[in-house]
Amino acid sequence: MGGNMEKHLLSLYQFKNQPIPQSQLAQQIGLSQKQLSRNLKRWQSEGILSYRSGKGRGQYSIINWHTDIEEDYYQQVKKLLNHGYSEEALPYLSWPWSSLAHQKLITKSNKLLGFTKTAANEDRLTITKRHSLLSTRPFEVLEAKNASVLMSVYDTLFKVTDDHHVTFKLAHHYDLHEHSIDIYLRPHVRFHDGSYLTSNDVKHTLEYAMQHSHTQDMLDEVNDIHLIDELSLTIYFGRCPQILALLSSVSLSIFKEIDGRYIGTGPYFIKRDNHYTTILKRFEGYYNSTAFIDEIEMVYIPDIKEPVIGDPQQPSTTLTKNIGFFYMCQNPESQLTADQKQFLKFILKEEYYALIEAVKPKVLNHSRYIESQELSRPAFDAPVKIDCIEIKESSREAFQAIFDRYDIPFELINHPFTVSIDRKTDLSGDYYFFGEYLDIPESLAYYQFLFGASSSIHRLMRGYKWFESIRQLYQRYPYERWGQLNRLVDRKLDQYAIFYPLYTVPVSLTFDRTLEGLSVNQYGFIDFYQIWRKPSKKASHH
Repeated sequence: MGGNMEKHLLSLYQFKNQPIPQSQLAQQIGLSQKQLSRNLKRWQSEGILSYRSGKGRGQYSIINWHTDIEEDYYQQVKKLLNHGYSEEALPYLSWPWSSLAHQKLITKSNKLLGFTKTAANEDRLTITKRHSLLSTRPFEVLEAKNASVLMSVYDTLFKVTDDHHVTFKLAHHYDLHEHSIDIYLRPHVRFHDGSYLTSNDVKHTLEYAMQHSHTQDMLDEVNDIHLIDELSLTIYFGRCPQILALLSSVSLSIFKEIDGRYIGTGPYFIKRDNHYTTILKRFEGYYNSTAFIDEIEMVYIPDIKEPVIGDPQQPSTTLTKNIGFFYMCQNPESQLTADQKQFLKFILKEEYYALIEAVKPKVLNHSRYIESQELSRPAFDAPVKIDCIEIKESSREAFQAIFDRYDIPFELINHPFTVSIDRKTDLSGDYYFFGEYLDIPESLAYYQFLFGASSSIHRLMRGYKWFESIRQLYQRYPYERWGQLNRLVDRKLDQYAIFYPLYTVPVSLTFDRTLEGLSVNQYGFIDFYQIWRKPSKKASHH
């Protein structure tokens, strides 16, 4: 048959041998009864099926199929995949196929992954993505894969490591004073539209960040930004010992806005971004050495197992890195007693990580696991309530096992992922259970996590009386000593069962061994810019 494919028709085909009332059938395939009747008439006139409508309540409609719709559609999608038309084929993978057809298509689409050549004979690396990018704007770094993409598209002024080493990126020099910093930009840095970076672009970016809800608190110590000339500027601030580390944050990457589009200066630009595909294209005008791979394509394939990055047929290797932790954060409004809170901390910290086969929990890289005192069980009359974000089944089972063992009534309040981002929803539980990764440099990231308005725990933390005085304390310390201060604060929060980790999150990425320059970044993903591919050695003939 060939031609246009219709999702509702494929959906209807899945009920081909089942007697089912028309009202129920309409509901199952997502149409109103009127729409279904209209479509049945049309499909009958097109010779796809014939039907006899069941009269009266609860009567069955009888459909005779003249075409194997699933086989016909399967062949059409298979053809698209065989010809490498991934973008056209991918939307169909989420359609209502039988499990056998679905599995065959997923296996087929797996072959899209790895290295291929584009129509222009350029190298393309295709990998999977779990969902569409939540944002392509640098000040909205909302999750790991997002951050990895944005790091490739935008650049920061500096890069500051955990041991306070400063690498120059868009800036080539700075002079730091007690209440200001002079920044000198590299000349001849181009944005993706070909225009040159100026101090005015940096000023505009920082002023925008000062207004944006996700980043304004990062710059609340900044009073003024003054342009010296086209390539230099001065930033004035009150107390801001962390200014250099701040300016190395991905959220404060320098951008330009043109007709509602955000463009950067990074090694790649976003050629396309939709639900099914994100394509990064190498930027030939990059001020640093250009990236090795011409195109990075991220495709959404539903229900795919953890894939190999590169060619799945090649020998592979796996890199594992601990990149974050799941935690419990106490709600200041909780009515639990001090004894109840301490007992919960004791049993959860001791047992949770082992139940889900994870690593002993800690928040800071340079701290040890904080042991808890063994305690006897206090009475629990009311259920312990825990707010969660899209909790996984394994996490739910771990809570269930622990609370059942100690006979503690509990309730998990599950929220969609958006609740962790929009921060507006009130959390009404005794504790909030969620995950976090700390960016580099960790000294700044921990501070931002506790005190930053964009942090998912900010709405709880700001309810504590000590919140503002501890934040002020940081501003009186030189940034080099924030690591020590972090460890002290981390220990105190744990001691009072206000905030403590339950397990550390290891991330494993499997790579084809012909790929070089691979490392797992702080977000648990890869830096596209560094990757290159070793050509296979052909046997030489003498």
